[in-house]
Amino acid sequence: MPAKLTYSLVMFLAGSCYGIVVPLVRAAYGAGFSTVEVMATQYLLAALLLSSIVALFSRRRIKLLDVVKLLGVGAVAAGVSFSYFQALSLLPSATALTLLFQFVWMGMLVQALRERHLPRLGAFGAMLLVMVGALGATGVVEEGFSPASLPPAGLFFGMLSALFYTAFLVLSSKVATTLPAVNRTMITAVGSLLLTFLLDPGALLATGLSAQSMLVSSLPLSLALGLIGICLPVFLIALSAPKLPSGLTTVMASSELPSGVLCAVLFCGDPLPLSVGMGIIIVIGGIVLSEWESLRAAARQ
Repeated sequence: MPAKLTYSLVMFLAGSCYGIVVPLVRAAYGAGFSTVEVMATQYLLAALLLSSIVALFSRRRIKLLDVVKLLGVGAVAAGVSFSYFQALSLLPSATALTLLFQFVWMGMLVQALRERHLPRLGAFGAMLLVMVGALGATGVVEEGFSPASLPPAGLFFGMLSALFYTAFLVLSSKVATTLPAVNRTMITAVGSLLLTFLLDPGALLATGLSAQSMLVSSLPLSLALGLIGICLPVFLIALSAPKLPSGLTTVMASSELPSGVLCAVLFCGDPLPLSVGMGIIIVIGGIVLSEWESLRAAARQ
């Protein structure tokens, strides 16, 4: 299998992990835990698990500058969650998710600016398919979208979440790429945790108490949130992003959308309107189109 296709599939899996978290988060809400408690548990547990793995299996010396850079990457990752949750508090969920998915064209724009040429026709077509599919898959077609009727703060935070997500994917492909992925993931998780403390100085105590509450009352759910919500996707992104162009990285990461919708349907009993189902098919079609050449090469091999 071509190396490019292998790393693309790894990025596809990373995006899918974020989608799988949907029923886990809903389960946590159903158990009475708040958004702050869920985020606190994810970041803290991920940092502890990854620190333990690094201490046992990867005691590599890391330059202070690389540590600082990776902490910054983690802060950007936490910025995605913060701005997206702010958008959700101000906008319909479908609208907030549609705004988040602007990271697809933003990533392709970053690649075009860095390489100083327009994306190839196949990549551009894949991006368009993913964006069109996202309009259906998020349900925004049914809810309607009228920017003039939406609060400016909601639009701001929605677009900010897309910018943060684009920056996280791009930085993951460029910062300290010579280090093992597990080391990079651990420091990134710590950076995410530190940002929550900076945003709210009282979050340190709240994080500890919230995580303790979830760990004691629902250990399997807490472990699943930490592993699938933070450890695994961030590790897979750290592993694959340095090997892929920015535009392809964002297209493959869009697997989060169909994964999240399908998990909500299968495990939460959510309905699947025709427009949403068609949107998922179009998004997957865009992802396949982006890797069509690699798939043909793999088939020939």
